[in-house]
Amino acid sequence: MTPSALRKAVNAFSKDTQHQPDYYFVEGYLIGKVAINDIAEIHEWLPELFGDYTAIYRAQLEALMDLHEQCVSSLDGKTYKLPKECALSKQDFAASLVEGAPLPSFCLGLLKALDKVSFENLSLEQKGAVNELQQQLTGFTSLDAAKAAFSNAEPTMPFEREAHDVKRYLAGAIMELGDTLIWDPELDNELGAFEFEEDFDEAQEEIRNSLIENLLKLTHIDSIPLLDQFILNEEQDFITPDYIEENQGDFWLIHETRPYMLIRYHKAWIYFWADRVQEAVDELDVLLRLNPNDNQACRYLYVNGLVILKQWDKLQACLDEYEEESIFMLSVEALMHFAQGGESKALNELKATIKGYNKHFIKMLTGQEKTKQKEIYGYTLGSKEEVLSYIDCGGKKAWLSVEGSLFWLRKKS
Repeated sequence: MTPSALRKAVNAFSKDTQHQPDYYFVEGYLIGKVAINDIAEIHEWLPELFGDYTAIYRAQLEALMDLHEQCVSSLDGKTYKLPKECALSKQDFAASLVEGAPLPSFCLGLLKALDKVSFENLSLEQKGAVNELQQQLTGFTSLDAAKAAFSNAEPTMPFEREAHDVKRYLAGAIMELGDTLIWDPELDNELGAFEFEEDFDEAQEEIRNSLIENLLKLTHIDSIPLLDQFILNEEQDFITPDYIEENQGDFWLIHETRPYMLIRYHKAWIYFWADRVQEAVDELDVLLRLNPNDNQACRYLYVNGLVILKQWDKLQACLDEYEEESIFMLSVEALMHFAQGGESKALNELKATIKGYNKHFIKMLTGQEKTKQKEIYGYTLGSKEEVLSYIDCGGKKAWLSVEGSLFWLRKKS
């Protein structure tokens, strides 16, 4: 994923979350977690960083995984550099430190990560390294903070000059902290400075995270056995029948289950686009039973599968369950009525309603407006990206399965 695409994906996900951190805050937080050797799975740090969220698209998840991996590799290889936007301008020093500017956001994110450090078992040298970096980072969070933090040099040296000197070596200080905080086997506490689980195996966790990331990139039907193996391992490890019985209904809210849910949805998506639609629907049936609130947005692929299979009773039950007025659900309602009874006044009114929700919908579905399928990092209601997301969820395929429906959709009523 290119840097610009990665950034777009992270920001698109963030804007629909509780805390809404910007990209620079996110990178600061992740590089901080790597620097303090806090190795956690993505489903553990996502809620800590973003708060509550309803859904995450595949491209957004991949972007966050890629960013985390970049932080790990650049810190390990001693090549890390702050984002170029995190500059401290010599021409307009104050503008670089206004609230929401890249540099303050980055530093606030890194400070949030450093809050996870447990000082109890640190050596004096380690404590000093953490405190020094915290003071430096705090100095870049606002103009007033800079004046307070960087006015300790020679009386004749402006605080701006000292700030520039510190900023020049900030990336090096972050990398140096990572070296300083390497676990010391001489410490009495065998867990070192951080609260790791006793059975935590860093190498295994890295392998697992990489596996999830790579599985979500697979698209060919031949990759299904690999997904099945991951699902089986999860079910053997902790998602047992008893666990499902106890937690069914709120599965997505349990962060540890999200990799399992994501892989199962991806399996359904692959089945759908390989024309094994019944198997896709069966998989989505399971996910919707586990998490009927559907924070994962499984229902959109599900209802289009039901249209293709002409399973109208199940489709009507789903429409009754969610009662959602969106192009995703209104369109399948229109398809169902058209397939069952053809054109009618009520159906034409429904078409007008859909057009009112998104002016691009009819033209993009019927080819009047050219579309180029691309990775969707999020969308606003009424946008072309919303229609592209609808198509990715099988929308166009559903229309093609109902004879005459696209002709009626294009026809002026």
